[in-house]
Amino acid sequence: MHYNTALLIGRFQPFHNGHLYLIKKALQKVDKLIIGIGSANIIDERNPYSTNLRQEMIEIVAKEEKLSDKIIQIISLDDFYNDKKWLEQIQKKAAKFDLVVGNNEWVNRILEKAGYPILRIGFYQRFKYEGEKIRQLIREGKKWQDRVPKYLISLL
Repeated sequence: MHYNTALLIGRFQPFHNGHLYLIKKALQKVDKLIIGIGSANIIDERNPYSTNLRQEMIEIVAKEEKLSDKIIQIISLDDFYNDKKWLEQIQKKAAKFDLVVGNNEWVNRILEKAGYPILRIGFYQRFKYEGEKIRQLIREGKKWQDRVPKYLISLL
């Protein structure tokens, strides 16, 4: 089944090749994507990159991968630790979507309960493309550059 517009939510801490894989796979099932930047209101060890920087990363990816016409909206989503408030925030900020794409089961559960179909694509080489591991490699001064799109390296 093909859908018009999907919502894809991630923290993008940082944007990595696993995210790019997910976006490209999603675009095989939908015409347009709305990207939600999760945990927008949190800056800590797990969330070191600002919402503005994460949005900039996504915009650069869209331009470099020639997806600017496919990614129709980028929204920031704050954490409320309240499922109802979190869903209301999405419904207020996001353009109309008819599918949710993602691997976060908390997100999927909330949106599925609200009546949205969920496409679980699965993680791509999770052992390599995981934000936590990439942030650790950066902190330790080890090789991480092959885990993100090359045009984002200078931002990180």
